Amino acid sequence: MEKLHAWQPVTFIKGRNHASLGFLQVTAYMDHLKISFTDETGALIEVIYDQPISPVEYYVWSYRFSTEYGRFDLLSREREYSGLKDKDALHFYKVSNSEYIEWFDRNPLVNSKTHPALEHHLYLSGNEIVEVLSEYEPRFIKVEQ
Repeated sequence: MEKLHAWQPVTFIKGRNHASLGFLQVTAYMDHLKISFTDETGALIEVIYDQPISPVEYYVWSYRFSTEYGRFDLLSREREYSGLKDKDALHFYKVSNSEYIEWFDRNPLVNSKTHPALEHHLYLSGNEIVEVLSEYEPRFIKVEQ
């Protein structure tokens, strides 16, 4: 069964819970994937995946968007919180025993066996869910407005 591990790569994203995030957009460009949202303070946060994966020059292997109703199963997942650094900052999740990676592994050419650093990153808001399969952690930027 999937397990959600709290992942808090930065502590400047403020909020009491995941409903504090307001997703704005997910944009796939030729040279990066960007997820934009606001936090409880109204700060604009950008999550950017922009490291090319050789030899194919992709930036992530896969990403998907759904609503809370599309992933109702997440409510019953076991959660582990040892990765939290600041209780006043929001966190995301890395997923172990990932069904998404299991699906991706059906590809005989590129999979978690050929790319063992592959991770499942999970971004939750009160209403939306963005999931990314990547071999590295993205950059988190607080955009000054």
